[in-house]
Amino acid sequence: PGLFAQLGGVLAGSGNVLAGVIACGLMLTLLALVVPASLGVFVDEVLGNHGPAGGLVAALLGGGVLVYVLSLLKDRFLKRLATRISVIGYNAGLTRLLRLPVEFFHHRLIGDLTDRVSSIDRVAKNLTDQFLVLLVDMAMSAVLLVAMFAYDAVLTLVVLSLALGHGVLARFTNALRDVRSHAMRREQGLLIGVGMQMLSHADNLRMTGADDRFFARWSGQQARELHARQLHAELGSVNTALPGLVAAVRSAAVLAIGGTMVMAGDMTLGTLVGFYILAEMFLAPIGRFLEFTDRRQALETDLQRREDIATAAEDPVFERRSPESESIPTFQGRLQLAGQLEMRNVTFGYNRSRPPLLKDFNLRIEPGQRVAVVGPSGSGKSTLARLVAGIYQPWSGEILFDGHPRDEVPEEVLRRSISMVDQEVVLFSASLRDNVTLWNPAVPDEAIFAAARDACIHDEILLRPDGYATVVEEGGANFSGGQRQRLEIARALVGNPTVLVLDEATSALDAATEAAVDDALRRRGVTCLIVAHRLSAVRDCDEIIVLEAGVEVQRGTHDQLMADREGTYYKLVRSG
Repeated sequence: PGLFAQLGGVLAGSGNVLAGVIACGLMLTLLALVVPASLGVFVDEVLGNHGPAGGLVAALLGGGVLVYVLSLLKDRFLKRLATRISVIGYNAGLTRLLRLPVEFFHHRLIGDLTDRVSSIDRVAKNLTDQFLVLLVDMAMSAVLLVAMFAYDAVLTLVVLSLALGHGVLARFTNALRDVRSHAMRREQGLLIGVGMQMLSHADNLRMTGADDRFFARWSGQQARELHARQLHAELGSVNTALPGLVAAVRSAAVLAIGGTMVMAGDMTLGTLVGFYILAEMFLAPIGRFLEFTDRRQALETDLQRREDIATAAEDPVFERRSPESESIPTFQGRLQLAGQLEMRNVTFGYNRSRPPLLKDFNLRIEPGQRVAVVGPSGSGKSTLARLVAGIYQPWSGEILFDGHPRDEVPEEVLRRSISMVDQEVVLFSASLRDNVTLWNPAVPDEAIFAAARDACIHDEILLRPDGYATVVEEGGANFSGGQRQRLEIARALVGNPTVLVLDEATSALDAATEAAVDDALRRRGVTCLIVAHRLSAVRDCDEIIVLEAGVEVQRGTHDQLMADREGTYYKLVRSG
């Protein structure tokens, strides 16, 4: 969509505020004619003919008070509009971002996406400080142009030709700046993204000795951003200098031609003074308009960068969610699934232009069973786990729950039934209670405590002075790796799921704690799909599936697989 179509979407629902801005602007436009007319009369009648000045002074004072009041009202309307655009736009952008599929984030830096969402503040500022003010200014310029023709057509044509010449030059430079503006915004987004990566992984970079190399990468991106900004600013300098040049030429032309006409008796001195002020008032909005064409590039760039988020296809899971007005969704009369999981000929990859990572995979787990997936790094184990959890959608094949395709089961039922513990632990800077419940006030204490006990973290939480009110520092810095992992397990269990996907969920636990967590999961009777490198965690599973390059190469129990001494599983156990 074009700029005005996008602005229409941003301004939707703000009709009352816009009406206030326009009304104030129109009244200010009419009042703008008072000053040049009054000064013209003052010069001709008061100074020239020694007439009374009281009425003119009163008119000027009254007009000044009205201008002050109307300007305050207009600014108040504009600030209210800016706040509305920022709040609604930021919420809409973030909500939309959270509804996009995971693949969307794989091709974009998080810092860049953050900048795109927060750019609504820049949009609001440019819109209220520039665009809407400009509309009022242009209406004022139209009125002033008519008034100037009423004063003198020749002088008006001179001023108008200067304004047109200014516009032609500015349009030429702005066309070049438009390209450079897009390049600058792109480099700025990448710089923010690289900087966030560097700060988020500062400890890992230091441990691996890669901090200097990553800083060099950031410095290179900063140099590219700075170069793009300088190229953009070079043309901006031309536009900045143009209004001063035009003003000087306009003053010289008006005074030279007008002075000649005054001396010839074709125009009074008061009329020349009034016209001079009108010309200055006319060119000021024109200059702001040409300045806005520069700001327009930044506004349009920000809107287009947000458009990437607005037009991306939503994750299909949101199409399956029930309307909010509907009663609590169930499936076959149950709030949760029974726990049966099946995968039929599932194929998936991260890039359709390349061979799939997982090919024609089949799996069936009955309620309460425990099935493990093992294999070398890069074999597709974690990808398989994310497919079951619904993070990714298969290219082909089906994933069934309780014998029904995933898209036939209400999304709310799936969320209540399936939980996942990822190998990348995520803790929020909030209380332990909020980290376990994810801010769900409906979760009872009994469920929280039971989940924490089964994750073998409850007693350690109670040893802390604030217990479950303990605030987690950024990244879980005030907890050990094993404690962070157990907190994530507690989070997965607090909803009492019937299907649990464990992706390296106990890799940071010692053997005794791992066994205790395993026993607790067995007592719960939850269906488990376990992805593990540490094979001691899968020995007692009902079935073990061995993957290599996305293809199943072995399947069976631990004893059955160990009997094949040429098999991949036997080699993995021995090498471990």
